Amino acid sequence: MAELEGLTQLGLVPTVNLHRVADRTFRSEIEHRWDCADFDGFSANEILAAFDRGGGYDALKCRAGVPLSRNVFEQVTNERHGQPLRLVAKAASGLDSIDLGAADDLGVTVLSTPAANAGAVAELTIGLMLDALRGISKRDRALRAGDWGTAVDGIPVRSLSDSRVGLVGSGAIARAVAERLGPFGAEVWVHGSPRFTAEEAAQWPAYRAENLRALVTSCDIISVHVPATPATTGLIGARELRWMKPGAVLVNTSREQVVPEDALDAALRDPSCGPGHVAVDVFAREGKPFSSVLASNANTTLSPHVAGMTLNAMRTSSERLLAEIARFYAP
Repeated sequence: MAELEGLTQLGLVPTVNLHRVADRTFRSEIEHRWDCADFDGFSANEILAAFDRGGGYDALKCRAGVPLSRNVFEQVTNERHGQPLRLVAKAASGLDSIDLGAADDLGVTVLSTPAANAGAVAELTIGLMLDALRGISKRDRALRAGDWGTAVDGIPVRSLSDSRVGLVGSGAIARAVAERLGPFGAEVWVHGSPRFTAEEAAQWPAYRAENLRALVTSCDIISVHVPATPATTGLIGARELRWMKPGAVLVNTSREQVVPEDALDAALRDPSCGPGHVAVDVFAREGKPFSSVLASNANTTLSPHVAGMTLNAMRTSSERLLAEIARFYAP
């Protein structure tokens, strides 16, 4: 609501998509104050239909990974609309669902809020590590089923304090994870982009791995924190999973394209491969209906792409995005 009020104060006229607003009281309040629509923002066809019904929109604000392909951009910037699209504003950091080249070619500005949710993603990342090591969710399920024996299976377990954690990526989220792992007593290694030099690494509470193989073969836990780009697609695949130490843990809060689900499932089912447990927050197919090959694998912890969804992170993202939108529309 604060975000809508902020947009209104900027002199904009929001049309609110109510498709995922379940609370009837909240829906009613929004409908009373703003124009509304109801469409599936994860469907390119429904996005285009909504633009046609509304006569076009100057800006599109989103939070999730809405599919904005070149075809969508070509349609929503077409002059047949009374108002062709000029701005996409996403209250998140990942832009892999947006064809940035097409946006640039067609004169559409794309805004985002990188690092606004870094702390939130880092928290869930460490939570997934702890669940993988301590079997929290598995033991909970066993106790609810009255199975004490399964609940205490595998005790004693490894802890973060006697683990070497390898971070793939050297951005804000990886830095936040490294800082939060310190109090747990974990040894942290990082393999980053070419910009992650020895001088840069010296400012981190971590060791710099010279290459990906050195990190993967040396660490008990691998956590992935890189954006989805052509260069990172399949970065951790069948070969890299074979490099992992026996019984090692892999956590992916990045994107499924970076660590494909099929490769993870195959590695977990192959005794000759290293991973003993996989914890993921991202999938190739998200939303309803949900499906993943990992869902039938007992050695997994699954989370529904909610790493950045804390109240504080979402508030911070909204505030930063409003500031960026204000600058865009400033005379």
